[in-house]
Amino acid sequence: MRFRWLHWRHVIIIGLLVFTGLGLFLASWRSQLGSLFPAVQAVHEFGGILYGIALIGWGARFFPMAPGPYRPTYARWGYFWLISLVVTGAGLLVGPSWTRSIATVGHGMASLGFIIWALWHLITRIPFRKVRKPAPETGFGIRMSRRRFLRWALAGAAAIPAASALPTLLKMVGGRLMPSFTPTSEAGALPGFIPYTVTGTYPSIDRATYRLTLEGLGSTKSFSFAELAAEPSQIKIINFQCVTGWVVPHVSVRGIDLISWLQKYGFTGKAGQDWLTFYSGDGVYTENLSRDELIKTRPLLAYAFDDKPLAVSQGYPLRLLVPEMYGYKSIKWLVRIRVAPNTSVGYWEARGYPQNAAYGSYTGI
Repeated sequence: MRFRWLHWRHVIIIGLLVFTGLGLFLASWRSQLGSLFPAVQAVHEFGGILYGIALIGWGARFFPMAPGPYRPTYARWGYFWLISLVVTGAGLLVGPSWTRSIATVGHGMASLGFIIWALWHLITRIPFRKVRKPAPETGFGIRMSRRRFLRWALAGAAAIPAASALPTLLKMVGGRLMPSFTPTSEAGALPGFIPYTVTGTYPSIDRATYRLTLEGLGSTKSFSFAELAAEPSQIKIINFQCVTGWVVPHVSVRGIDLISWLQKYGFTGKAGQDWLTFYSGDGVYTENLSRDELIKTRPLLAYAFDDKPLAVSQGYPLRLLVPEMYGYKSIKWLVRIRVAPNTSVGYWEARGYPQNAAYGSYTGI
């Protein structure tokens, strides 16, 4: 009886952690969360820490080690994957970019292992039991337990979303371990990146007709992609870090130095030019940088990652790239820049993220 109670308590706890984790990982889920995203992130991180403390501190007294000659070995595999998730998850919250990069791969691998383990567990527990005489309704000597079937069916339904995440997890982990692996996402994202969108879709932008609008420096100006590509460019090697913890190290980014480009059209950084507001082609996402943040970070108007044109999911044809700041500042599908003495709150700042997005300024906790 105690084992059954522990087992179903763990089903609920782990189910909560898995579903909140998928909400952080899968682009389609994250786009549906909207303003709830920071709360989901907090639940996943706080819950994971508390669960890890209980799992490591109390071990078998907390974790349901099933009785029997074979089940303990089976249960220990589940315990192994859960400990791996806890350790690698902690690695996503603290440490420099190189350890976070390792933790990203480790957390993905542990997630893969645990989901596969859980699916196998579900399959091996199909709710049939043997009977001494053939059951009239089946004729094969088995009878289905209604209660067990209902519990199993509920667990099976809950497992479907987790199973659907396996291809994305596999591509992300494979892309990090083998650069020649299939791209990590639709629309050809570079290996290791987990593309996000707040609208659930990627805007369709034709580079031939694309225009970047610049406002606030005299008359409004409009630039084609060809005009922007003809500007002097530079390459920066960065560690691209998401506010959720994952990191892709040593990304080569080619683009236009934003400050130098703005200075050609009248930007001086003096009073009245205190803020830059950026607008995405998805029609929803906005971001901003103060004058001091602009000078400190030297952003790029980026159009290539690792000598490849931006993938659609990573901002094609042009995005902002802000070094040493979390990825939510590097707005994708950039179509408009406004220079003004004030600004509106950015999309994620309105949902709990700090204006100062420098690495280490926010962990979600």
